[in-house]
Amino acid sequence: MSRKKIGYIAFICSFALVASAHASTGLMTLFEQAQTQDAKLAQAKAQLQADQEIINQARAVLMPNLAGQVAYQSNDYSKPVFMAAKESLQEKLVLSQSLFDASAWARYEQAKGLLEQSLLQYQLSEQDLILRLSQAYFDVLRAQQLLALTVALKESTGKQRDKISEGVRVGLTNPVDLLEVQARYDLAESDEINGQNQLSIATESLARLIRAATVPNLKILTLDTALSSLTEKPTILADRYASQNLSVKLNQQKLLISEHEVDAQRAGHYPTLALQATVANQDGLLSSTTSTSPYPYQMNSIGLVLNVPLYAGGMVSSQVRKAEYLRTANQEGLRNSKEQARLDILTLAKTVTLGPSRLMALRNAVKSSDAFLAAAEEGNRVGMKDLVDVLNARTQLLKAKQDLANALYDDVMNRLRLKSAQGQLSVDDLAAIEAYLRDSS
Repeated sequence: MSRKKIGYIAFICSFALVASAHASTGLMTLFEQAQTQDAKLAQAKAQLQADQEIINQARAVLMPNLAGQVAYQSNDYSKPVFMAAKESLQEKLVLSQSLFDASAWARYEQAKGLLEQSLLQYQLSEQDLILRLSQAYFDVLRAQQLLALTVALKESTGKQRDKISEGVRVGLTNPVDLLEVQARYDLAESDEINGQNQLSIATESLARLIRAATVPNLKILTLDTALSSLTEKPTILADRYASQNLSVKLNQQKLLISEHEVDAQRAGHYPTLALQATVANQDGLLSSTTSTSPYPYQMNSIGLVLNVPLYAGGMVSSQVRKAEYLRTANQEGLRNSKEQARLDILTLAKTVTLGPSRLMALRNAVKSSDAFLAAAEEGNRVGMKDLVDVLNARTQLLKAKQDLANALYDDVMNRLRLKSAQGQLSVDDLAAIEAYLRDSS
């Protein structure tokens, strides 16, 4: 026995020992792990926390502003100046309050939209994690299932090859049959190697999501699992939920933000009005022609500051036009996202609606192929079928089981993608899928 085969058997044995020692793990447990470990979700959360400060910053511009100033000044004159200040120390407290600033109010409304956009982006990241984890989970199950079927086919082909080889040796079997079976065996061995690689890749992907060195023993989805049917027509779902799609909502917020940006840029043409109050204490050292003397005093003032923009070289008008063009771009982006969301929901809903019928047909194909294999084996036993016919029947059964496994895992993922397209995907949907899973031990 080759070293490679010994290593593979050892891997299978160790996997079996681990599986028997630990209970099977389902989707919910792995999702809880991924929530705390996933870098994309952590990035979205940090971005949301950062964007929450935008509201505080936009509000601060509208709030009173209080500043303290201290200034010291020493003066030297080329000629004597009567009662000139040789030195002065000024302590000033300045309070300003914006009374009218259209740009600041537009930026404040824009900040609200930016925060809502960040919340939607975080929800999208959560949905994306659910889909990525589910895909990685079922990719592992799919790879395990297909590898097991391939190994079973290779083993049965090997037994058929040995029987045919014995028949050729004693002159009872056509040598051409041996060549065909050997080719089938070589192909099965190639498929097994590819299956091992696919399982390794799927396992690594899932391990990365949960930040674990190894993947635990997973709960499985048996091939006879009957998933529930959709209760509503695809067109009704598309009409009802297209506007709830998170990408659509995100583009709606982008349009709203761009509209506030237009308002903010147009405000560059408007005057601003602010209230300003000052309390100042000044200590001065005044000089006369013969001496110097201290001269302290306090100055209090309150007034209105009106700023009227007159001309800025066309900058404001250019900025307004740019904001209007961006608003038009966001309007088209929103229209495209609505159309795409409706199409996604419609196509996914149609696929899910046909899922149970397709699975039923594939299960019938498995039963028919199994019956055909039994008939071929019986025919071989009584001399009406040769071993190649049996091998063809067994290959057909394997293909039917592979198609059934692929269709089942695709159907599960399509259901989750449909929920995501509707903007409704949540942990509850994982729990609903979890109910179909069974312990593998």
